[in-house]
Amino acid sequence: MSAGVVIVGGGITGLAAAYRLHRLLPDAPLTLVEAEPRLGGKIRTERTNGFVLEAGPDIFLSGKPRGVGLCDELGIGHRLVGTRRETRGSFILRGGRLHPIPEGLSGLVPTRFRPFVDTSLLSSAGKLRMLADLFIPPRRGDDDEPLATFVTRRLGREAFEWLVDPLLGGIFAGDARQLSLAATFPHLRTQELEHGSLVRAALAARRAQARARRKNAAPPPPARPAFVSFPT
Repeated sequence: MSAGVVIVGGGITGLAAAYRLHRLLPDAPLTLVEAEPRLGGKIRTERTNGFVLEAGPDIFLSGKPRGVGLCDELGIGHRLVGTRRETRGSFILRGGRLHPIPEGLSGLVPTRFRPFVDTSLLSSAGKLRMLADLFIPPRRGDDDEPLATFVTRRLGREAFEWLVDPLLGGIFAGDARQLSLAATFPHLRTQELEHGSLVRAALAARRAQARARRKNAAPPPPARPAFVSFPT
């Protein structure tokens, strides 16, 4: 008989670990310990005064295969839905006002620059600091770094605190100062090394897309929207 395993915490990490261990060691006794009266950890949906409120992450990225893969394994992948076109758009509260997130943000990097010039979410100094990414050399070394450190180094503290960090809260519900860049957005480090700048990488991607359109070689549409979740 296999040795027993105790998993401490019934959040998504603990539940996923229990599921994977059961698949790998089907005969091993598993015990999951959770201090709260409910499972799910930070993932919680509340309904108040006609509004649906998410206490933790409200979506996940379909481009990361294991999230969708786990849903498919559990037989619930068909229930995934994307954002609604009629209610598309997100807002960030700053200074007592709701500011729409500028359009064209892909992988935490601006791909359209006019919306960022016009946005009221960032100050003029914050916008100029984002453009300074063009002149900041890539970091040397192969070691990992926190996601917050990377974004602040490339795009500035204001862009991190008022743009990137709120978006990450809806995906990871974690502290970006502790989240690993390699585990969350490794392509950003690749872009930094290959293009010397995230802005240059975004410009190169736009040029490649334009060439593909001219050759009628546009990539096929994705099987799922970029952001997915379950119906409430």
